[in-house]
Amino acid sequence: MRLSPLARPLTAVVAAVLVAGALAACTTSGSDSDCSQFAPGDTSNAVTVSGEVGGTPVVDLPTPLIANEVQRTVAVAGEGDRIESGAAVLVSYTYYEGASGGSVTESTGVYTASDVNLALGESLVCARPGSRLVLAGPAEDIDAQYAGTSDTLVAVVDIQQVFLGKANGINQLPLDGMPTVVTAVDGTPGLALGYQADVAEPRAATIKAGGGSVVKEGDVIVFQARLFTWSSPTATEATVSGQPDSWSTGRAFVQAPTLEFLGDQTLVDAIVGAKVGSQLLVVIPDAGGTGTTNAFVIDILGIATTD
Repeated sequence: MRLSPLARPLTAVVAAVLVAGALAACTTSGSDSDCSQFAPGDTSNAVTVSGEVGGTPVVDLPTPLIANEVQRTVAVAGEGDRIESGAAVLVSYTYYEGASGGSVTESTGVYTASDVNLALGESLVCARPGSRLVLAGPAEDIDAQYAGTSDTLVAVVDIQQVFLGKANGINQLPLDGMPTVVTAVDGTPGLALGYQADVAEPRAATIKAGGGSVVKEGDVIVFQARLFTWSSPTATEATVSGQPDSWSTGRAFVQAPTLEFLGDQTLVDAIVGAKVGSQLLVVIPDAGGTGTTNAFVIDILGIATTD
């Protein structure tokens, strides 16, 4: 199986499409700071931002800017329900050095609204779709890629779409001969094999039947995925096997379910036709002729808007 493409959380093409039709920006403060862990401060309030939400922001910041703890200012207040902890959120963000004001990076991705993504993820809790947030604080507290760097980082974060954080469908009866999926409260899946024989051919099962929109061929979907493996037909335990494992990274995948991306037609057939909110189990024996069985647990969180 070709698993490497699943390591890519968001393609540049999809990112470019998703920013189209974004909201117009302003610089007035919103009212979504009252339920966030991070309060506005002198540093985050000193950053002036204009331009369209979802586009490259126009930023003016006095330098040097220094923040010893993370501050969060709502530059643009969006509309709709506040984001709950654990939701999957499509954001675009731009980082700036507090010392020089220079732009460091600009990217787009889906992040879990929780501290699994440090302050970048946790700052999303209580915000609303269409919001623009300004974060300022030690770089190592905002994004894990800056571990060990205490220099002040300024992040302008635009919230574009909000999705489920985990499958919320109705539990289905298990299929004979298939492993049992168990989930933690936050949706993180585990797999129990029991003492059953290994499956003889690829099989797919719906563990939770969602009630949302049906995934059609060509849809760009947001989904969580975890890969389990085992090598013996009589094995009773499965091992979480690296990529894909979006639950550990807190970054759901955003991609159309194609054979090129997923690497196996059974996975494609399981996802296309399923409904948002579903949890799927796909078991593929003797993956790649190695004698190893692969089992994928997939939560379909939403369908990205591309127009």
